Amino acid sequence: ALLTPDTIAAFGQVQSVGHDLVAGAFKAFAVGFQATSVAVYPFLGAGTIGHSGVAGSQAFADPRSGLAYGYTRRRFAYPGGPAFENERLVRAIHEAAIAAGRAGHA
Repeated sequence: ALLTPDTIAAFGQVQSVGHDLVAGAFKAFAVGFQATSVAVYPFLGAGTIGHSGVAGSQAFADPRSGLAYGYTRRRFAYPGGPAFENERLVRAIHEAAIAAGRAGHA
């Protein structure tokens, strides 16, 4: 394995939560990643890490369910951060994974 379970768990530990003065929004950060389940998609498992990009891209990995997601846009999103369509796409993928027995939590 590329990363040990202990390393993955350490990456998922929330280090900072609050209003991001640069982005102007509520954010939560783990070790080098956004704590995606805390600030972006609370229906994902604790320890989910990822990052959004200025062009509307979004990527994350949920180690508890094994679900990973990556999305890029052809055009920039405004005002930046994850594009609005990510919310629907992530919910649909998460629900499909649960229905298929691939994600054990909601």
